[in-house]
Amino acid sequence: MEPQLQYATKRIVELESLLLVDVAETVWPAEVGMVYGQIENAGDLPAHHQRRLKHHINRMWLEKMPVPAIVTAAKSLASAMGEYA
Repeated sequence: MEPQLQYATKRIVELESLLLVDVAETVWPAEVGMVYGQIENAGDLPAHHQRRLKHHINRMWLEKMPVPAIVTAAKSLASAMGEYA
């Protein structure tokens, strides 16, 4: 990985750790579970990536994005997270 991309990735992980407080148990709305269930291999991601994915799904839901757009974005995000798992 080239140095700039490596630095950017490291910085994103640092910022996410500040923004997304590690919570052992979170009760997600049913809508999050519905979308999360449509993401192939989401259950194969490490637990911290699964929580982040659910967080982003919840945020998109609260922003009233259309469900197909949320599913598409979540699949893309899960794929990217899988590369860094």
